[in-house]
Amino acid sequence: MFIDDYHYMQRDVQEDVARQIKEAAEKGVQICTASVPHRADDVVRSNPELRGRVQAIDFEYWSPQEVVKIAEAGFPALGVRLPRHIHEVMAGEAFGSPQLMQAICLQTCFHLDVESPRDPEIAPTLEQINIRRVLEHTAATTDFSTLLDALHAGPKLRGQDRNQFQFTDGSVGDVYRCVLLALAADPPRLSFRYDEIYKRTRDVCRDSAPGGSSVKEALAQMGTIASTVQAFSPVIEWSDDVLDIADPYFLFYLRASSRLAKIQRRDEGQSTLAV
Repeated sequence: MFIDDYHYMQRDVQEDVARQIKEAAEKGVQICTASVPHRADDVVRSNPELRGRVQAIDFEYWSPQEVVKIAEAGFPALGVRLPRHIHEVMAGEAFGSPQLMQAICLQTCFHLDVESPRDPEIAPTLEQINIRRVLEHTAATTDFSTLLDALHAGPKLRGQDRNQFQFTDGSVGDVYRCVLLALAADPPRLSFRYDEIYKRTRDVCRDSAPGGSSVKEALAQMGTIASTVQAFSPVIEWSDDVLDIADPYFLFYLRASSRLAKIQRRDEGQSTLAV
């Protein structure tokens, strides 16, 4: 028996299923459950009696050295010679996802007008490649605009407005924008402990920054918002002082798309109209 996406179940459902897994296993049924890496122990946590009876098989994201081979093999086959560091930039932005790396390579081909193997080969200049535009075009195929808008807005205000802060990208916003900018900053990560995010929120602020309790509350609220907007597959989870980004495509969209800048311009326009 194979149970896919075990981590999507509600906790009470997980506990009920885990009890049934134990009973079925005792009758000789072989069972395999699949979960995202940061929720791999959900089965045992749901029923501690399964501890010692479960064999974990970890499938990690690809390493940058593995992901970069997609570009190293694909572009020469098409007669396209790119600088090594362009391959590495692409691999660094794919966050271990071969599918995302393939999407970036595909948009690069579109950008260079390569639809079939070139003979003789071409060697585009950095200006012709324009990797930032390639990444932004790739982000347009991984639309998380609804979720990002909801996370940026935070929960509905009750009472006074939130404190505003000035950020290193030249924008102004509240603690929710601050956290999103922190998550989008270098180096990219799919999992953060609270103290790591807290340090990043300081780094993206020009002067004053949100307090620790404010950051922690925002992280908890963002986890709730993510589970509401995408109930069956939340891409952000906040638990035990750890924030996990379950879908590399969301982190890519957060970093590569222009959505955060567009939200800022929209909010500034609304403020001007209000005045």
